Amino acid sequence: MRPNLTKRRLRAGGPAIGTFCVTASGLVAEALGVEGFDFVTIDLQHGENNLGNLSPMLQAVSITQATPLVRVPANMPVYIQRALDLGAYGVIVPLVNTPEDAAAVVASVRYPPAGARSWGPVRGMLYGGTDYFAGAAEELLTVVMLETAQGVQNARAILDTPGIDACFIGPNDLAVSLGYPPQEPLPPAVEEAIAEIRSAAEAAHKIAGIHVFTPRDVERRLAEGFRFIALLHDMRMLRAAAAEAARVVKH
Repeated sequence: MRPNLTKRRLRAGGPAIGTFCVTASGLVAEALGVEGFDFVTIDLQHGENNLGNLSPMLQAVSITQATPLVRVPANMPVYIQRALDLGAYGVIVPLVNTPEDAAAVVASVRYPPAGARSWGPVRGMLYGGTDYFAGAAEELLTVVMLETAQGVQNARAILDTPGIDACFIGPNDLAVSLGYPPQEPLPPAVEEAIAEIRSAAEAAHKIAGIHVFTPRDVERRLAEGFRFIALLHDMRMLRAAAAEAARVVKH
């Protein structure tokens, strides 16, 4: 089966730096993939993408060196299994709050007897290879999002769930869950919760991940021990570049 370079990089102790694609443009997804990111995550939770356009979006990333991942809209087998069947090499699942939620994620990713995934990787086998069934458990990346007060409280138990590779923190949702508006910089209480999740990941020997909004924050989070980091998304990058261009030409 085609090696998952992002998962192997993480397992070897290195960092993996990627980004999100929220626009429904294969051209944009391909452009992100050729710029040197380790992974590009097609975002079905926020933005324009959906199951109807997911296949060409994954095809666009798959012709680059970036690992094609998908953030599904919810912890439901239909989303997780369809994303994997269409060639995602990993899933990021939002709002995982309990060990039972985490076990459900694993069941949707793994084939029996370890899980409950139905056989039918119509594009997964084209991208992954004819030995997809034998290699899927080893190569597919399974990431749960810890982004609520309940998720923080249950972080260690969630990360102790067999089959979970990594956690991923959504700072804005975590802030909202803790009673703060989305903001930068994050309030001290949110940073404390982030540190608690990171410590739980370290104790469980799992990979800690987080979403950041500046290259400087990438360096800061790497220094803290995070290794799976998503920088911005395509719309934020586009708006920042456009705003800077407009600022230059108007002054």
